[in-house]
Amino acid sequence: MKRFFLIFVLSLFSITSYTQSLSGKVRDTLNIRKYDRVQFEIKLKKINSEKEYFSTSDMDGNFRFSNIENGDYQFTINNEFYDKNIFLIKINGDTSLNIFVKKFCQYHENKTSVCPKCKSSEKVVPIFYGLTTLDFMKKNKKKYHFAGCELSYCMPNWYCKRDRLEF
Repeated sequence: MKRFFLIFVLSLFSITSYTQSLSGKVRDTLNIRKYDRVQFEIKLKKINSEKEYFSTSDMDGNFRFSNIENGDYQFTINNEFYDKNIFLIKINGDTSLNIFVKKFCQYHENKTSVCPKCKSSEKVVPIFYGLTTLDFMKKNKKKYHFAGCELSYCMPNWYCKRDRLEF
């Protein structure tokens, strides 16, 4: 009888160790308009065992993993238009997350004013965005490259006069 009870308890423990779930929502750090909805590929990797789980969010960013073990995990979110986002999370029972990710911008990668084409900063000036006066533009045409009033999340910061390149 003791042996049966021990086997029952062990089997109950092994069943309950896999019944946890992880669910939540991936959100853009910017306010996404309703027509900008995207899907994300999500990988959950248990740190000490290398066991991996995969999921895809729906178009609203909702995701769910079922039947996962308690433990420490690396949570990775992939989408070609977003930075690779990696988080460390701990699962101990049913867990819910709200994850905020940011879009990839090629201009954020460049931290210097060195032109990627001519490899010089000699003819490089900052880009000026925004509404200004004609008088201001005439006085500062050597100091800035004027790029207009429309702004977005991903805008270049520098302009090379030699190569006529925004970067």
